[in-house]
Amino acid sequence: MKESAIWQIAVLDDHPLIGKAMQYRLAQEPQLDLAGAFAQRQQLMNFLQRHPLDILVLDYMLGEDQLDGLQMVKQLRLHYPQLKILVSSAVEKPAIVQLLLKAGVQGFVGKSHDQEVLIDAIHQICRGKRFLTPDMMLELDKFQESDREMHDYLTPRQAGDDISLLLRELSPREIEVIRCYLDGLSITQIAGKYARSRKTISGQKQTALRKLGLRSDLELFKYKQYFTELVTTQ
Repeated sequence: MKESAIWQIAVLDDHPLIGKAMQYRLAQEPQLDLAGAFAQRQQLMNFLQRHPLDILVLDYMLGEDQLDGLQMVKQLRLHYPQLKILVSSAVEKPAIVQLLLKAGVQGFVGKSHDQEVLIDAIHQICRGKRFLTPDMMLELDKFQESDREMHDYLTPRQAGDDISLLLRELSPREIEVIRCYLDGLSITQIAGKYARSRKTISGQKQTALRKLGLRSDLELFKYKQYFTELVTTQ
């Protein structure tokens, strides 16, 4: 940092217009020094090797050929544990936000919100606070309550100890699809990422759900607390 009141910030977003607009707005903040703006993950990682940052604004949904959002956060946490991370995303699912918070991000702002909300989040996180918008906090509370209800509903085979056995029934490609889907990617995006058809990806997802004894996407996201870590390490 140039001085104690100045925070070094970088942006990783592969949407050119959004990235440019964010750069312009951040330049108006005297307490923030925009150290870099990147469209590719590797550009950021190379930069971090030479330049320390205080906070990163990270687009959760990067290009199809780049690392999944949750995996990107975990990699940053592993190599740069002091870096504060604010995720900005068009995917505003409470299940995804909960996963990100558990992975160690300091805040989340959906792209449906005004840019000033993002600026407020950056300042709060720089001051050592966490940030969620009121609407996301409400959605997260509802989701967690539903999660507890689902926990009570699930049978012993579906909850906890036997999940690793269930995952062994999945093929490597089915595991890939479930991992990406839990990370917030759509069927179309997963198809593009792995150069397969939408029909193939959809079929692999449905087969995986059947093998796991799940009946819907909703149950998949409720069930994630038992197997997300196992899936991401397969």
